Amino acid sequence: MVNPNEDTEFNDALRAHGILPPKPPSRSPSPDIPHITHADAVQAIAATATADQLDLLLEGEGIDSDDERMFEEYRRKRMNEMKKEEKRGRYGSMEPLSREDFVKEVTEGSRISPETGLPEVDEEPGEDSDEEERGMTRAQGLKGTGVVVFLYKDSVPLSQHLRPLLNRLAAVHPGTKFLSIPGGMCIPNYPDKNIPTLLIYRNGEIMGNVVAGQGLRGMQTTVKDLEMLLLRYRALEKPSPALNVRREDESEDEEGLERDVGFVNAKSSGIRGGQKVGKGAESDDSDFDM
Repeated sequence: MVNPNEDTEFNDALRAHGILPPKPPSRSPSPDIPHITHADAVQAIAATATADQLDLLLEGEGIDSDDERMFEEYRRKRMNEMKKEEKRGRYGSMEPLSREDFVKEVTEGSRISPETGLPEVDEEPGEDSDEEERGMTRAQGLKGTGVVVFLYKDSVPLSQHLRPLLNRLAAVHPGTKFLSIPGGMCIPNYPDKNIPTLLIYRNGEIMGNVVAGQGLRGMQTTVKDLEMLLLRYRALEKPSPALNVRREDESEDEEGLERDVGFVNAKSSGIRGGQKVGKGAESDDSDFDM
């Protein structure tokens, strides 16, 4: 009896005459699976491990010298990353400020680099750059530390409204320094009509001032409104994911805030310049004399 599945010349002849059906097609070879070396596997583990996990791997028995070097290298990287994060997030709350410490904590404090803890060194500007363009370039580079100074008076309702919002922003943006001081203590005879005021600094320059809540939405101001304004003045580096709850009408509110908020450069105004931010802001040079 003929076995049709046998691969013989006789069966081939029968297939050629149509007596046996054609042979089924042979299965295509499976693709080659890339070879993963031991070193590749160790590097993949080390690249995704935390510093604590790398400590455990280094304490394990039977680890060879190559693996130990790989784990130790990544452990050093993790420790350096953690140190940088600690320096960058060294604030986390709004602290009181005294008039005597204003220059040290605000002007000089805003020059401190989060990475090194030392003052930033400005690069020499090019001959073709004018003064205003140089200020904008430094601001966009986010050198130094963002500092927000809250000038308040407890009897002013908007001061009471903004304080908890600023406290919350300070908690979710620990890389920015938030300070508070009574307006009359910071600037003698500072008029109540200008309360509350936000002074925003970075890298030794005043990036802007928001007087009497101009550019905000009064008692309807939310923490997201404040965050957006401070992002625009570069006091903050990026939005906090902790504040990702948005209202349905927030996009419309942001458009209104965009129209109301202006940019004040330190070189053209400064704290003595008395320039106000927003619609209807009055200009009074004496208001900001310290």
